[in-house]
Amino acid sequence: MPINRGEFEKGELDPGFVLEEFLRDNPDYAYNVDELIVQMASKGIPLKEGDIKSVLERLETDGRIKSNIVRDKVYFIFRKPFSSRSS
Repeated sequence: MPINRGEFEKGELDPGFVLEEFLRDNPDYAYNVDELIVQMASKGIPLKEGDIKSVLERLETDGRIKSNIVRDKVYFIFRKPFSSRSS
């Protein structure tokens, strides 16, 4: 997995970059916070619930992901780019 310049310079991975990349690579699935914590830990990025919520909030504000409540849990999914079709 390539890393961005900031990660290279700091010598550590940006959790937001890794989380967004994970969701982008799995665009047909939505994950709740607990599931994302497990996924990030499996990639060597241990995040606490508050930290991951902060990252998710930033990604959603930036329009990169979206959320929805399903069965009383908040799920997050990658926001597929809007494609305009000309007729």
